[in-house]
Amino acid sequence: MINKIFLPAVFFLIMSACASPQAVIKPDYDFASIRSVRVGRFTSNTDYSNSGSVVQNAFIRQLLAKGYNVKAGGREAESDVIIRGSVTTYTPDKKYLIRLPEDDGFGRGAYPVIYTSDITEISGSTMYDLGPALGLNEPNKIMASNATVGIYAHMEDSQTGEIVWSDSYTYEGLDLASALDGAVKRILRSLPSLNNRR
Repeated sequence: MINKIFLPAVFFLIMSACASPQAVIKPDYDFASIRSVRVGRFTSNTDYSNSGSVVQNAFIRQLLAKGYNVKAGGREAESDVIIRGSVTTYTPDKKYLIRLPEDDGFGRGAYPVIYTSDITEISGSTMYDLGPALGLNEPNKIMASNATVGIYAHMEDSQTGEIVWSDSYTYEGLDLASALDGAVKRILRSLPSLNNRR
């Protein structure tokens, strides 16, 4: 009886931890009338000072692919809406070489030992084994971590200054390019005007 209650409860907790917050959309705003979009500055609180401009460029590229007239810089009134926001997470993929102890003939060394001075703790990223590094004469393995990009974005009407849409998403990918692409695509998917375009 306890197992029947416990397992669904654990599943619900795991699923709710993976769920992202819903986008907030102003219900009476005419998103279909948007023709030009200005992509503004994305501030960054990460260790990578250029991450804001990288995210800005990713928004520009994907909005162009959707058929929008995209602008950057200049006067805000020259576009229908402005998208801007912040980079909340920007962690590139990393690889680690882990040296394993030699087998001393007594069974010691059969299990890998990770020396804390040789590896950095990864928080929130998936780690996976790439196998041994070829060419080294000592036992070793290469471990890799996924890249993670988190973005908060909002849309402002250029004429009224009113915020009409807001969304955020954190995406994990095998490399930084796929994580960035996945996060921006997922955020733009929640824009009502994008759903009616190619």
